[in-house]
Amino acid sequence: MHLKNPLIDEPGMSDPHALVLGKTCYLFTGHDTGFGVSDWIMPEWRIYRSDDLQGWTHTGTISPADNYMGAGNTSCWAGDIVERNGRFYWFFSNGNRDCGVMVAERPEGPYRDALGGPLVDSFDPTVFTDDDGTPYLVYGMHEYKIARLKENMTELAETPRAIQFSRKGAFPSMDKNSLHKHGDLYYLGCSGHYATADNPYGPYEYRGLVGTGWQLESPYAHGDFFVWKDNWYHVWCRYRDRRIDRIRDCFIAPVRYLPDGTMQDDLTALPQHIKGHY
Repeated sequence: MHLKNPLIDEPGMSDPHALVLGKTCYLFTGHDTGFGVSDWIMPEWRIYRSDDLQGWTHTGTISPADNYMGAGNTSCWAGDIVERNGRFYWFFSNGNRDCGVMVAERPEGPYRDALGGPLVDSFDPTVFTDDDGTPYLVYGMHEYKIARLKENMTELAETPRAIQFSRKGAFPSMDKNSLHKHGDLYYLGCSGHYATADNPYGPYEYRGLVGTGWQLESPYAHGDFFVWKDNWYHVWCRYRDRRIDRIRDCFIAPVRYLPDGTMQDDLTALPQHIKGHY
């Protein structure tokens, strides 16, 4: 299948996380607007929808005016989306300060603040649901923390603990983790780097890169792994030129898992003429 890259022509699509409902894929993303500014200017989150992973329609917007961050806030950093009991929970970053939760009855929203304040005291959350239905929240920078969530998805079911793993001097000491499971292995990622373990708490062992180029070897390619129509995909963002500003685009590639537990992105279809600096 041909995949269009970047996903949309409009610049500023960043920090993607996927929600798959049947044959429909939703991407919840950040929105970079600070052209020529050496900082992240992100006034909202956006929701895109696709039924073929090729054409994406902007179908909803989540505003900080509707949560404790407040109107005019431009620190709408990375988040993650999960469906639970017929509701949709958006875990969002309030810049690099903390993380809150919003809830909606439809994937497109409208979303409302579920707590009126932060859930945890760090940022860049990932929500992972295990095969037995147990939901986990993973978050933080430098040292990732993990905790089970209660069934209501707005409270922690246990005290967060640090995830244990061997970085081997290669796994970035950076924010925006991703966590998914394939077969019996748990995959903890940051950009194109990943480590595996046999339970969500670890210990994780560094396994390498899903690919090179496209900023995958950097700490900055925030992204997500997801299943659509029985196939795995990796979606991530890439800076246009980080020396100038913080404007990003999103890219997508199929993922292949090997018998030894390693995984690889198929990057052959990505447009080789696009350049970028980080």
